[in-house]
This record gives sequence, structure tokens and C-alpha cells, in this order.
Amino acid sequence: MIIRPSTLPITGLISAEFLSLLGNQVAAIALPVLVMLYTHSPLITGIAVAGNAIPFVIAAFIGGKAIDKFGPWPVSVAADLLSCISVLALPLAFIIYSENISATLIFILVFTGALFDPTGVIARHTLVAGLARFAGKRLDKVNTLRGGLENAADFIGPAIGAGLIALIGINKTFFANAVSFMLCAIIFVITVPRKQNRSYKNSDNNILSGVRFLFSDAKLRALTFSGMISGLVISSFLGLLLPVLAIQRFSNNALYGISISAFGISSTLSAFSFSKLNKLYSHSFIYYGGLFIIGSGIVLSGVVASQYAVVASLALAGLAGAGNPLEQTILQEQTPKMFAGQVFAALPAIRFAAGSVGLFLTGLLTEFYSVNIVLILSGSLLIITAVSGWFIAPLEENNLKNKK
Repeated sequence: MIIRPSTLPITGLISAEFLSLLGNQVAAIALPVLVMLYTHSPLITGIAVAGNAIPFVIAAFIGGKAIDKFGPWPVSVAADLLSCISVLALPLAFIIYSENISATLIFILVFTGALFDPTGVIARHTLVAGLARFAGKRLDKVNTLRGGLENAADFIGPAIGAGLIALIGINKTFFANAVSFMLCAIIFVITVPRKQNRSYKNSDNNILSGVRFLFSDAKLRALTFSGMISGLVISSFLGLLLPVLAIQRFSNNALYGISISAFGISSTLSAFSFSKLNKLYSHSFIYYGGLFIIGSGIVLSGVVASQYAVVASLALAGLAGAGNPLEQTILQEQTPKMFAGQVFAALPAIRFAAGSVGLFLTGLLTEFYSVNIVLILSGSLLIITAVSGWFIAPLEENNLKNKK
């Protein structure tokens, strides 16, 4: 993207967003290592990881409302500054208390640190449509870049985190992570102009208004229902079934990391291709086709007999990455500005909650059936969702005639 006065705000927002996402991924890797190093307790480590995840649901009810009341600009800056402070608090607490630190304090610090991240991400999300118009850029092109960088952050962030831990140590990694949040806030303040914000007095004060709006709009309702299924399946696939497959069936711990890398690279390339696909195909084709592809990849991973084929199946599944920028584009086009924060927060929260349920159910099924059978069932559920959505809940009549 060529940087001109009109494009500087959206460029700055995307840069700050990418830096924040990288910081979140580094923290996701560093957190369990730090807690395990000081406590030597898998249970406390698990509690800490849970504390890092719960805020994503809370953000749907509190963070989204704060964005709509105070405006996305101050909320974004405040979220990054508070993230910076809270990231520093955990390693400082370990330095002060050493091995005498309580599990309760660890949970509180981790929970507080993670509470601000999703709110900041959502706040920047609500600004994208307006800044894209100001820059004279098509929304699908902007979201293509954002979606590609988001997938890239998911892919390279853990590698950066592991590298920093090995190079400078775990405590210094947290300090470096805090600096990334500070830089994110500085870039945002310098490049994104602050407009006069006001609370929308006529907006619905019910904390469930964002969820209600998702189910009242036909396109967003389709994204919500299919998102619940995809969240349930994909979270359990990547977080549980794939490592079980690698360890139990192939006795190869490295297979999990290699497969995740193949999935990450493929999904990043797919996300970067969204604007081109959007010129050629309907939104329904891109979105439901993506669900069909990832479902097929999951089924194949449970059927194939070689490790190379598992990696290839994950690369195939990753080709659904264009669905992420498409979903963001539809959200931005369909949602009124007055409660965009609540709506943008509600959809990922619903998906996350479904993912948590999926992890529990999948773990239960894997206790009684082979991982291959569970993989086939999970992938088939996504395929059924894709086919059903195509016929029952199209995302548009035909968007080809609007492409130039």
C-alpha cells in the first residue's frame, strides 16, 4: 500500500494491529513456560492458560459496550497501554514472590492481562471501514491485507516467542512483549486521527444487544450459526485431535508442529488472495467453499496412512483462510456504527464459547473412539454445514455483477 496522507491512518492502524497480534501470540507461548518454570505445576499452568482465554467471552459484553460508549480510538489506546502494564506485572510478581506466589494471584494477573487484548482488537476493527473510505481503498482489499497479516501473526508469533525465550530468557521476553504493546499504542496515536467521540444515547443498553443483532440480520445470522460449528470443530481439531493423532498414531511429536506450520502458511496465502477471489466469486462460494475445504482436510487427516499425507491434509485445510477477511468485510458492511463494538465482539465470543464446548466434547469422544473416527466425524460436520449453508443461508444472491 502506497503511503499518502489519506492512506497513513489505515496503514498505521494495520501496522499497530499486526504488532498487537504478534504480542498476543508471543505472550501465548511465553505464559505457560513462565508459570511452569516457577511453579513446576501442570495444574497451575492449566489454570493460568484458562485465565488467558476467558476474557475473550467477557469482551463481548463489557469491551464492546465500552467501545460504543466512549469511542474506539480512546479504548484502543487504553487497551494497549493497560496490556503493556499488565504484561509487566506477571514476571515482576514472580521475581518478587519467587516460588511462593499463589495460584490465585497468578490467575488474577493473567486474567487481567488478557482482559484488554480482545477489546483493543475489536476497537480497531470498528475503525477499518471509515479509514478505508478515507483512503479511497476498497474494503475487501484492506481486509485482505489485515486477514493475511493476522494469519501471519498466528504463524510467526509463536516462533518469535520461542526464539526470544531461547535467546534472552523468559522474563526478558515478557518485557519485550510489553514494549510491543507500547509501540502499538504509539503508532496508533501518531497515525490515526482522533475524531470527536460521543456515546450513542439511543443505542440499546442491553449487554446482549450485539448478540441480538447478529441473529436479526440474515447474513450475520448465517455467519453466526456456521461460525459456532466451525469454532467447535476447528478449535478441537487444532488444539486436541491433531496432537493426539501425531502422538498416538504416528508417535511423532514433531508432526504436530510441522502440520500446524503447513496449515498456517496455507491459510496466510489464502487470506492474502481474498480480494482477487472476491472479484471472481460470490461470498457464498468463498465462505461455504472454505468450510467445505477445511472439513475435507480434517476428514483426510483421519483417513490417510502416512505422515506426509497428514501434512498435505493440513495444507489443504488451510486454504479456507480467505473466509476470515470475508467475514470481517460482511460484518463491517452490515453493522450500524452505533453498536459496532458490541456486534464485532459478540461473534468471536460465540465462536470461542463453541470452541470450548468442542474441546470438551471431542476429548470425551476420543476417550471412547479412535482419533481417526472422531476426525472423520468432525470434518463431516463441517462439510454438512457448508452444503446446508449454501442452500439454506446464502450470503448474497450474486456478487459477481458488482465486481469490476
